[in-house]
Amino acid sequence: MDKKESKKGFWSTLFAPKKKSSCCCNSNIIVDEDVKPVQSCGCSDDSTEAAETSCCATTPGVKVSEVLVLGPGCAKCKETYKVVERVISENNLDVKLSKIEDIAEMMKFNIMATPAVVVDGTVKIKGHVPSADEVKKVLGI
Repeated sequence: MDKKESKKGFWSTLFAPKKKSSCCCNSNIIVDEDVKPVQSCGCSDDSTEAAETSCCATTPGVKVSEVLVLGPGCAKCKETYKVVERVISENNLDVKLSKIEDIAEMMKFNIMATPAVVVDGTVKIKGHVPSADEVKKVLGI
């Protein structure tokens, strides 16, 4: 008898354990065994290339024009706004800082955890209150 090629059915692929792949920016990317991820953070495996192409790093010399703090108004979201505001004022940056509390607006950035910090349209920090050093790194200071 010929052995049939084992194909996974709907239920087995739905409930099968997923592998997590992480990158230099601590983003967890869920990967199916047979399918490559559609989107990745863009970081590469090589440490020197990863530092240059990290989704968390901002290229030095590139001026940030807009920073958004996304969150429903909880204590962590307010603290994140204060940290970002303090870093901007201490470094005399000419940056537009805005707070977004509207759920529909937040969903446009496809975030599932708040607070989140968006720099020039790209989500850079999400799910925790960042330190001042982390905000400086994201802003390229």
